[in-house]
Amino acid sequence: MKQELHEIGEAVLGLLREKHAQNVYTVWFRDLELESLTQEEAVFSTRSSFKIQFLVLHYLKDIGECLKNVLGFPVTVLFICREEEEEPKEEPSAEQVEQEEKASLAVLTEEEEEEDPNQLNIRDLENPKTIVERYTFENFIVAASNRFAHAACLAVAKTACNENDDEEDLYNPLFIYGKSGLGKTHLLYAITNEIKKKKPDVRIIYKKGEDFTNELISAMQNHSTESFRAYYRTADVLLIDDIQFIAGKVQTQEEFFHTFSALYEAGKQIILTSDRPPREIRPLQDRLLTRFEWGQLADIQPPSEELRTAIIMKKSADAGLDIPKEAVLFLTENLTENIRQIEGAIHRIKGISMIASTPVTLDMCRRSIADFLQAKISTNEVIDRICAAVAKKYNVTIEDIRGKKRNENIAVARHICIYLVRQLTDLSQTAIGVYFDRDHATVINSIRNVEKAMLIKHSLQYDIEELIKELKN
Repeated sequence: MKQELHEIGEAVLGLLREKHAQNVYTVWFRDLELESLTQEEAVFSTRSSFKIQFLVLHYLKDIGECLKNVLGFPVTVLFICREEEEEPKEEPSAEQVEQEEKASLAVLTEEEEEEDPNQLNIRDLENPKTIVERYTFENFIVAASNRFAHAACLAVAKTACNENDDEEDLYNPLFIYGKSGLGKTHLLYAITNEIKKKKPDVRIIYKKGEDFTNELISAMQNHSTESFRAYYRTADVLLIDDIQFIAGKVQTQEEFFHTFSALYEAGKQIILTSDRPPREIRPLQDRLLTRFEWGQLADIQPPSEELRTAIIMKKSADAGLDIPKEAVLFLTENLTENIRQIEGAIHRIKGISMIASTPVTLDMCRRSIADFLQAKISTNEVIDRICAAVAKKYNVTIEDIRGKKRNENIAVARHICIYLVRQLTDLSQTAIGVYFDRDHATVINSIRNVEKAMLIKHSLQYDIEELIKELKN
């Protein structure tokens, strides 16, 4: 029971770490421990009674939402103090709480500034064991949908460890793309951990694209751009996750171009990830687009049925769950979007099983992913509405749009449908292709044809805007 509480607590802390700045997480959340859990309430402990007061005032709802995401159902969040402290006679005011927060953050900032910034290579290396255990090449499940990306990342790690010198240029830069939750970040951490294990002196920098932008803004405001440049341009390996966030940011693109060029010319390794291929990151400077495509492009597709089954069985085994065969089949059929969705479902199943003290059943699995099923139904309904609206507008049938006919009016309607589905849903181009029985390249061409036509024919742009308004209403 204690181990299960620890795992659920760690999952909640992981979500809080993703949502908040590192200093906020360190000050207010890092020492939280889940002490008990029932179907009605969860009790967290911390070392400070003042911290409890602050968490209740500012982060109670946030912690509750993260816990609900892990468990799949809401519970009341309570706090206790792990150490006996003399309670203050008066409850501090909001102003006093804010002052205490600023004081705590000031202390933290002073401590961080004493460290060598060149050693702060990766945000999560303050707890490296957790990273190594969770994100390695060994526990990355390989299938047809991700095999090339996995092989490319493994080759990069070996090259950085001087095991593959002849492939240095082949995979530099390495650009991995695919929808969220498919394992891109896992592979970046796997590269980091493999290099650190074999070559601990290699200087690695891992950042989110958004972090790069925010750090540049801060450097410009503080007149410390030279330090910013020195930090990034002396890396041996640079990993930027979600590089698409620099799209449309002129100064960020300018700075990243020079950083990229300096590292590339020095023979340093660059790995980038994005939720789309380089040519779909818009607006993006042509010179950056060219450089992103210099090396190797590796895409990760949504997991196949075989991969989903393997992941469900592996994750459930790691969580100590015995999921019956019919429940595994049910989960495989319905958890189709990404690996993160599967991990979330396993967390929920485990939480329900632990609280109820009952074995996993098919009915329990149904309840645990009820919201996933509802979201899936909603997406299909949106696509059906889009097809119906376009069919009516262009006087064709839905069967024509999804069929093989190539009459000009049908082809135009089909292109517009594909474009609108891309605009109004979170479906990947591959998933859209499956719905319309088209391949990935056809979907891309359809979207580009509509975008080009809208620039030339203002009437088409007007029609599409009206369709979007109608569908959103």
